[in-house]
Amino acid sequence: MSIERDREEIMRLHRLWWESNLTFDIPKMRSVFAGERYLQYNFNGHPYYGLEEKTRLWEALKGNLSIPEISPPIRLRLEIGTDMAWLACENIVRIEVKPGLKVPGVLDAPFRIRSTEVYQRDDGAGNRIWKMWHFHCSPTAEENEPRMPFGDTFASRGQ
Repeated sequence: MSIERDREEIMRLHRLWWESNLTFDIPKMRSVFAGERYLQYNFNGHPYYGLEEKTRLWEALKGNLSIPEISPPIRLRLEIGTDMAWLACENIVRIEVKPGLKVPGVLDAPFRIRSTEVYQRDDGAGNRIWKMWHFHCSPTAEENEPRMPFGDTFASRGQ
């Protein structure tokens, strides 16, 4: 086990997770997470406990919502410990919702989100394999909203 191999594996899982969002690829999504002990704080403001709830959410969204664009990660930060790691980044996404369907937080144009991923070297069954145990996604402040008390903005800080 080397830190570089750990970094490669966590980044592989991170990429699989975001790729799976583009087409609601449930098998690909499920391969990233630690089973029923997984916890997600979803962008829609609700928690999802375990892969069965997460799978049911995706089954409900598939065909009703699409994510045609997810930017490469912006300001990605990955910190790795012995058996636990966290990754945080921002992305710009475009989400299209079927007419008549309301999804909290979704804007009409591309918008910026932030997310945190927590990984453990445990697949949920006790095997020493990196898996994601927690994911949290939420919208960011508006592009030109000043950051207290500094006064800078997303736009002024750049990508």
